[in-house]
Amino acid sequence: MLHGDDRWCLWLVDATPRELRSSTVLHKRVEAVAEWRRTISKTLSVQRAATTPALFTQRRQPTARYLAMPEVSSSAREYVPGRFFEPEVIAGNKLIVLPGAEVWLFGLLHSAMWNTWMKAVSGRLKSDISFSPGIGYFAFPFPDLEAGALQDLTVVAQRVLDARESYTDSTLADLYDPLTMPEDLRRSHQLLDRVVDDIYGHFAKIEDSETRLALLIERYKVLADS
Repeated sequence: MLHGDDRWCLWLVDATPRELRSSTVLHKRVEAVAEWRRTISKTLSVQRAATTPALFTQRRQPTARYLAMPEVSSSAREYVPGRFFEPEVIAGNKLIVLPGAEVWLFGLLHSAMWNTWMKAVSGRLKSDISFSPGIGYFAFPFPDLEAGALQDLTVVAQRVLDARESYTDSTLADLYDPLTMPEDLRRSHQLLDRVVDDIYGHFAKIEDSETRLALLIERYKVLADS
């Protein structure tokens, strides 16, 4: 997702037993998976999955468009970049998937407010941010979003998506490198940041992450006490 590399898998959820047996290629692949799970893997759950070698050990593939966020992202980035995928794109094990996510949610998760939260509470892989849904996403103090706020957030989030579309030859890694981030994409994110900051009740321009973190902690306290 980040570097634009195509990866391929055999997604055999709907394959019939006859199809698996009649194809030499599929039969050999499935047989090899069963052998590896049964004799080489040290993980008990994987060993048990040797009885279903045509299936992934974890199947969490959405059936509708989904927002994918990277499990690990460089701490040097100003924003944690994710993107939307159609259900035909199989989500790899290093992606956090949010099925049915709308554009406003994309906006929140691509704001400086979200990045501040992630840097404060998430784990680390070396110096990189490690996205844990339990600690990062589910504990995030979401703001109250009335109809007007949802509309504003959706509009500015779409501007970020539109700005990305201008760079069809660039990957997310290219677009979100602080040294190579295009000016129009940066401006779109800055506008998004101002809208998100306003939603959290801070109507002046925020210049530092400490102010955002204080707002998030205050919101967290309100939610925890409610």
